Amino acid sequence: MKVLFLGNSHTFYNEMPQIFANICKERGKDVEVVMQAHPGVTYGWHLSQLTELRFALMYGNFDYIVMQQAAHSPCPSKEETLSDAEKIIEMARANGVTPIQTMPWAEKRDPAHQKGMYDIYNTLSEKFGVKLTVAGNVFEDVFYNHPEIDMYWRDGEHASPYGSYVIAMAAYAAIFGESVKGLKAESYLSNPVTDEAWAEVQKAFARMNAEPDNAELRANAMKIYRESCGYVMDRNKTFYALDADKAATLQELVDKYAMK
Repeated sequence: MKVLFLGNSHTFYNEMPQIFANICKERGKDVEVVMQAHPGVTYGWHLSQLTELRFALMYGNFDYIVMQQAAHSPCPSKEETLSDAEKIIEMARANGVTPIQTMPWAEKRDPAHQKGMYDIYNTLSEKFGVKLTVAGNVFEDVFYNHPEIDMYWRDGEHASPYGSYVIAMAAYAAIFGESVKGLKAESYLSNPVTDEAWAEVQKAFARMNAEPDNAELRANAMKIYRESCGYVMDRNKTFYALDADKAATLQELVDKYAMK
């Protein structure tokens, strides 16, 4: 089986497609994963840069495409998301590829945003007959009922190793229709940041936001962000052991929503 993960930074944080591949291997499934994900991009961007997506769907021999729309910033409207998703879904199905839609999660600072996401993606699912993963459902449940598990990276938008573990398990459950209980408590951390480095990032962005038209401050903020939040280039150093009890709780929650 071949699975294409299409999306943005919420897709590639913490090597999420590789976590999915590891889960498949653990369960005895021969699955190859490929990713097309670029920072901050929308479905509309993928369609505007059609070459790589078109080629992958036509000639990549994929069985599934797991789609993830930008959901925080930028946050496309419901109408834009439905219109652009329909084009990708039609292209996938025309080439024998089954689409799966990731249910996004709200920002940590704005949990009420999840309601709007349910509206968009439940509509998408019903209108186009696409199966949803339950990533956003689990994020919301953990936020209100399991505060001991931090699902977010430093910025309160991207996923932590626990969040990426859930996103991967949710994709697995959506594709295979199987329970995820009993999986290894293993994830990755692709962008570790110290307290001191993150404080510098916040200061730089505060200065930028105070003068939004100042190109120099914007460029400096982005430079500090890239230097402080760079990727780990040694794959052995990205490994992140999860707390076994927390991982078991997340497995229970994925099953709770996915196995209905």
